[in-house]
Amino acid sequence: MSKILLIDDEFDFSDLTKTMLEFHDFDVSSLNDPIQVVEHIKNEKYDLIVTDLMMPNIDGFEVIRRVRELDDYKDVPLIVLSAKVLNDEERKFLLQNNVHFLVKPFEPHGLVEQIQNLLGDA
Repeated sequence: MSKILLIDDEFDFSDLTKTMLEFHDFDVSSLNDPIQVVEHIKNEKYDLIVTDLMMPNIDGFEVIRRVRELDDYKDVPLIVLSAKVLNDEERKFLLQNNVHFLVKPFEPHGLVEQIQNLLGDA
């Protein structure tokens, strides 16, 4: 069973998304405080990370930077779920860090399909 970490400061959204992914047989943990991410993933190995971009304290871009600095997470698939309209620099950053982007609101099946494709579980 693939382990997924979901990072989003909106409790209702993360609970709903977690439940939906668990329905599709993924083992999902969620964090609502992005500051905890690095310490959390040092102690737990995930196959894929899903994060929001617009969060308090540190944004999703900083989360991605911190995750990619860890040797165990340099190649772990990352998906961003966000309603943010990206500028060219932000799009370039996501491309350079091999991050996939889905616009909120998103089609639940589209997220599941994206995860399955990235993990080779399709």
